Amino acid sequence: MNHFESLEDFAEKKLDWLKEQNQLLEKYFQKENFKKNEIVLHAGEICHKLYFIHQGILRTFHINSNGSEFTRLIVKENEFCTILVSFSEKIASPANIQALENTETYSITFGNFQKLMAESEQAKSIYTKILEDFQNFQIKRIEFLTSFSPQEKVEIFLAENPALEPRLTDKVIASYLQITPETYSRCKKNAKS
Repeated sequence: MNHFESLEDFAEKKLDWLKEQNQLLEKYFQKENFKKNEIVLHAGEICHKLYFIHQGILRTFHINSNGSEFTRLIVKENEFCTILVSFSEKIASPANIQALENTETYSITFGNFQKLMAESEQAKSIYTKILEDFQNFQIKRIEFLTSFSPQEKVEIFLAENPALEPRLTDKVIASYLQITPETYSRCKKNAKS
């Protein structure tokens, strides 16, 4: 069995990637596993890697001066995760990356990513896709967080993520929706009644 099958399938289906170039993915990406709750990257460190999730969930989050956690991003199978500003600019990460389940990834360092793009014009489409997805996500997220009531946020999250919701704790979902765990619990109960 090909260990890189999910990454190769993603590249072929979502990008203009030729099957003949799959050996480049295998050359530069490395399999990397993380245990549930393991911190993959601490805030303040430079994020040197881009992760493709084969199985499991990663989240990016930061902790404010009051000690409250804010989940920025929840990343599941067949999606990429990094702290983009740290990865691309080689500066300290403003956020942490944490595995929320036992997680299997394929990672690539910034240096190897540059080599991959130098070897393949098509590899640039991977980076373009990541940037486009990140930009679109950020716009939608800001609109989501500023346009809806807590009840609406919970209802939308539950409707759009029925398979993801049972895999996450209420605390993580609440921090993603930027509401308290108590508010999330109450709104979730109202949404399901």
